[in-house]
Amino acid sequence: MKDLRIVTLVVAVLLMETLYPSDAAMTMKQINESMETMRRACAPKFDLPEASLNDLKAGNFRPDAGKELKCYAKCIAQMAGTLTKKGEISFSKTTAQIEALLPAELKAGAKEALKACKDVHSGYKDSCDKVYFSVKCAADFNPDIFIFP
Repeated sequence: MKDLRIVTLVVAVLLMETLYPSDAAMTMKQINESMETMRRACAPKFDLPEASLNDLKAGNFRPDAGKELKCYAKCIAQMAGTLTKKGEISFSKTTAQIEALLPAELKAGAKEALKACKDVHSGYKDSCDKVYFSVKCAADFNPDIFIFP
C-alpha cells in the first residue's frame, strides 16, 4: 500500500517546487527522493539521534518533543517554501502545491489532512511548535497514509 501513501500538510509540499519545478505531478519515487534530500539537508543542523528522525518518519510525534526535533520539522517546511512570515503553514501555498505536484490519487487525502489541521498552529507562539504540531496533526489525522522525511 506504499503507493497509496500521501504526503500530508508540510510533507505534502516537501521541497517539490524547488527540486522538481514543473507543471506535472511527481511520482511516488520522486516524492520519496525529495524527502530524503530534505532529510539530508535539515538533519545535520540539529543534534538529533537517528532514532528520533525515524520516529517522525514513522509518524510518531511525541507531545513532549524537544526544541531540536520541533525545529527540524520547521526546517523541512522552510525548505518546502510553505511557511508564512509568522512561521505558520501557509494554507494557500500548500494547497497550490498539492494541486500542482501530487499524483491525482493522493490529492484528496492531502487536502483533507491540510483542512483538518489548518488551525492547529494558532495554539502555539513558537514557530517550531506551530509547524511541529501542525505536522503531528496530519500524522494523527490518518497515520496509515502519512509520510515524513
